[in-house]
Amino acid sequence: MGAVTLALLSPSGVLAAGPDADASAVEAPAPPKGKMQIGASWDQPVWADTRARERVRGDRPEGASIHVAYAAPDRRWDRELRASLEAFEATAFPEGQAPRKTIVDEPPEAWMRQLELPDIPVRWNTQTVEYLRYFKDDPKGKRIIAAWLDRMGRYEARLRAILAEAGLPEDLVYVAMVESGFKPSASSAVGAAGMWQFMEQTGRVYGLGGDYWKDDRLDFERSSYAAAAYLSDLEARFGTWELALAAYNAGYGLVVQTIRRNNTNNFWALAEVENGLPRQTMNYVPKILAAAIVGHNREAFGLPPAGQPALELMEVEVPPGTRFEDLAKAIGSDEDLLEEINGAYLRGRVPPEGGPSRIRIPRSAHAAFQKLGGDFSGLSQPFATYTARLGDDLKSIAAAHGITEKQLRKLNGIHDSGEIVGGVVLVVPTADSVDAGESPLPPIVAVPPLKVPAGKRLVFFRVTRSTASNAIAASFDVGWGEIVAWNDLDPQARLVDGQMLQVLVDEGFDAAAAGVKVLTPQTARHVIRGTAEHLEAVLEERELLRRGYTVKKGDSLERIAKKFGLSHGSLARINGVNRNHRYKAGDVIVVYVDKKHKKATTTAPKPKPTTLTTELDVAQSLAPQDREHDTELPKARPPSTPKTSRVPGRKYDD
Repeated sequence: MGAVTLALLSPSGVLAAGPDADASAVEAPAPPKGKMQIGASWDQPVWADTRARERVRGDRPEGASIHVAYAAPDRRWDRELRASLEAFEATAFPEGQAPRKTIVDEPPEAWMRQLELPDIPVRWNTQTVEYLRYFKDDPKGKRIIAAWLDRMGRYEARLRAILAEAGLPEDLVYVAMVESGFKPSASSAVGAAGMWQFMEQTGRVYGLGGDYWKDDRLDFERSSYAAAAYLSDLEARFGTWELALAAYNAGYGLVVQTIRRNNTNNFWALAEVENGLPRQTMNYVPKILAAAIVGHNREAFGLPPAGQPALELMEVEVPPGTRFEDLAKAIGSDEDLLEEINGAYLRGRVPPEGGPSRIRIPRSAHAAFQKLGGDFSGLSQPFATYTARLGDDLKSIAAAHGITEKQLRKLNGIHDSGEIVGGVVLVVPTADSVDAGESPLPPIVAVPPLKVPAGKRLVFFRVTRSTASNAIAASFDVGWGEIVAWNDLDPQARLVDGQMLQVLVDEGFDAAAAGVKVLTPQTARHVIRGTAEHLEAVLEERELLRRGYTVKKGDSLERIAKKFGLSHGSLARINGVNRNHRYKAGDVIVVYVDKKHKKATTTAPKPKPTTLTTELDVAQSLAPQDREHDTELPKARPPSTPKTSRVPGRKYDD
């Protein structure tokens, strides 16, 4: 039998083969538009639909616990270019390859020895040489470095000035090139954001705050000052720019541990030793060096001598809530450019409260801005603000202010309802423009029966896309295990938006002070889960009735379903039988019918009682007339607990 070469999917999403495989077969083909590779069979990629897959996942990040409600998606303008770069790296520096000599005495090719070097130290090494060849000779490599250098022209002068002001080598500007391709609004799937790709926690250390409306990490000037300080601190700690850059990529704690474990502070030695630095970090430093070398030698790489012209900007003040779309029209500027140079403002407008905001505009538009004379009243419609509470959902907020959910999303630049957590201030129409409309029916709350002890009261909470389990428990000041027991939940499963939870709170609980939106038994349709009242309430919203039908001779499920306008599968599911089940004449089954078409129906059979797990047992939960007709009730199952619901061997985030 011939030898078999296994092709495996690497973490970067490209094919990686064994050491004996043909290197030319390793690089994965470029993904079709809107597709992502999830595996390969017989060297043929398996493509998944990226957007549809995100819908299935609910936009949940990889490995997220039930306590994570929302994570920003990966937004990079150069994702396809980066995929080609990752494919090259998988080929040139295969995973699992034994450590090899990194440093070379001098560039191996004559043309390299003629190159001008940047002001950050360059030690010639095999990776840098391979990157230079890729950027010079491979069309894909030339395309990505050309695109990066083109965008660099917009910001290079300002970023170099900030680095020089901090006393740093100006060619550290190429860190921003590798991190974001000079896009202020870039964000990664792991939560890094901005031109310098700061994580939220590190950004806060260096003065980059943020909230729903604003994220300083996306301000190209503020984040550049922060990056200069961070890089300066890393160089002060490690003493070399190679180690400082490695720490910028991998975290200084990991670099310190690696140095101690391997007893060397030489980056190039750590790049060679087994169990040294992460593979990504080993490539990160030479990649920055190579990019900087290309930037100083564009002609040698067949690239244009300059990129886009430098942006000439001015700072001005605008009133709260000013939309960039409206301002762009008023001053004759490009809206996309206005949003890019003011990337810290996340929602297409400045925050709606807190006084005027400082923004940047092109210098060429300053005269038009001055003509406004401070009068911005004609730019957009007047608005009011609404502070969202935990449990608020977009549909009900919109309805309360006389607009649609789509309009509310547009007004506030909402990308995902998971972003609307308690305390977020939203823009809504003014009170005099609200159309009250028709009052909707109170929401249905179908829950297990629960005794309410003295000194306590029962409230209900609607789960939204933005609520995670620990946030709910903290808001009500109760344990998550208690909420699990009161609602018969699985403690390891995710909550789904639209679920209604019952919570026991103290008599004096103040929902407004706690920043949480609740319903009460008086403002909701409180029913016991699985009872006739529950089923009838759900059907009422669809203007249907739960009725019984007496099976006649010759009837089949399919025939009965057609008679009442139901699908064959729906009727089988309602009655808990297979689609091919045969009823006897005289049997009474459940049908859902339009209110106007009750003819030929009778009173529906009572629902089968469920095995409830709360303090009130099943028999007590049933109405007296129901208890009379049920001679044997199912035994209540024990509730799920954090201990009984765990899978052996799996790690859990408590």
